[in-house]
Amino acid sequence: MNLGIQINQGTRLEQSLSPQMIQSVNILQMNTLDLELAVKEELEQNPLLELAEDNSLTAEREEHNIDDTFEDKNEESKTGDDLDIDWEDYFSEGFGDGDRPLKNTNTHDFEEDAWKNQTADTESIQDFLKNQLKNWKRPEYIVELVEYLIDSLDEKGFVQSSPGSIGIVSETSNNPYVLEIEEILQEKKLLEEASFAVREAFHILQSLNPRGIGARNLRESLLIQAYAQPHFSDLAILILESQFENLKALRYNAIAKELDVSLAQVQLAIQEFSKLTPHPGFLISNTPVPTIVPDMMVIETETGDFKIEVRELSFRSRLRINQTYKKLLTSNKTSEKDKEYIKEKLNSANAFLKNIDNRLSTMEIVMQAIIKHQKDFFLKGPEHLHPMVLQTIADDIGRDPSTVNRVTNGKYVETPYGVYELKQFFTSSVRQEDGTDLSSARVLQAIKNLIENEDKKKPFSDQKITDLLEQMDIQVARRTVAKYREDLKILPARLRKEL
Repeated sequence: MNLGIQINQGTRLEQSLSPQMIQSVNILQMNTLDLELAVKEELEQNPLLELAEDNSLTAEREEHNIDDTFEDKNEESKTGDDLDIDWEDYFSEGFGDGDRPLKNTNTHDFEEDAWKNQTADTESIQDFLKNQLKNWKRPEYIVELVEYLIDSLDEKGFVQSSPGSIGIVSETSNNPYVLEIEEILQEKKLLEEASFAVREAFHILQSLNPRGIGARNLRESLLIQAYAQPHFSDLAILILESQFENLKALRYNAIAKELDVSLAQVQLAIQEFSKLTPHPGFLISNTPVPTIVPDMMVIETETGDFKIEVRELSFRSRLRINQTYKKLLTSNKTSEKDKEYIKEKLNSANAFLKNIDNRLSTMEIVMQAIIKHQKDFFLKGPEHLHPMVLQTIADDIGRDPSTVNRVTNGKYVETPYGVYELKQFFTSSVRQEDGTDLSSARVLQAIKNLIENEDKKKPFSDQKITDLLEQMDIQVARRTVAKYREDLKILPARLRKEL
């Protein structure tokens, strides 16, 4: 019987990447900070590679007691300014109203401001809150429910439920209270209708600091914070309780009419919201703020040309082969086993240095080609970007588009008009009535400029922006304006209006 199984012998060609080629590709797509970490790691692993002391800096370090490290001293840190609130963005997140929080949240077993003296530098949100929970005298089964809620918090400090979690909990847990919590989080059951244990677990979590933690949505978080402040006005709380949709849409007149108060009273009450934070989890999050370090700088010379400075050259010149180890290769006292080890590390070090040099030269070549094709940007500004694709630069420098993509993705250049990611120089086009193509980046910039300079009491509608763009010889449809405005994360006109 023929089962259809056959054995065939043949040959075929396959291309496989060597470890050096893989390393080259990886280094090519690294940004500056990633490359510095890679250099540190290679220095630790390979004794044949060393970082020579910069003689020109030695005296200065000794004179000023400068710490000799390989880290970037200009890295920014998170400051209080990160918590400034844009009220229009604040109320535009679309959280549902949900149920009202338990109003009695002032009872607690420790000092009100005790959390401010604690540090969360090395703790997650969950660890930080569970440490506070140790001060609560509650039955163990209640504490376990609070810990379950804490483990359900997202980075903003809101308690969330995952899709399908009810089914998973019902199959894996014999605790009916946990299933009840999931039903509440998925709005299948009201918190007020829950059992005492579940209501108490929510109450304890929402009484931990910072206030607002453990809410199910933005409205509930703000109410928790407002209830805890002794001097928060009744009108401000009433607005949160009954007029949250109007508040998110900045319909102040509607709020005044609904509550039968004056517009001035509404505006005064809304000012109190500056005491609240929309995302309390960020107050104790130890997530580092991403730092953008330009990989290159483009400087205009006196002759009107542009010069490129690559940042890595400052430390690349100090990377070198350790001559002490290298001399051991020619020593009769060195065993063959040691020589093989040194040869392996020597080849690895040379390949690493070559790959760094290749990255630097490729970045510079790509940047020169970008300047060539986007010279109007560097001469006149962002609104003069031309449509350009990766293939344009790839053809110019004789490289594959994938190489250009690796070089431009995640790399930044400092220009006379600010810091830009290299991929921002590649833009799609908008076809004009005369058949010419206009860069989408120019349209985006034009829309941004119009909105930034509009009368905030009479903001431009999308149709008005379309008309103004046409006066600037930019023809786009109103729906395109709406799409680009959303890409810029700019609210529609009715939500930008200021009283």
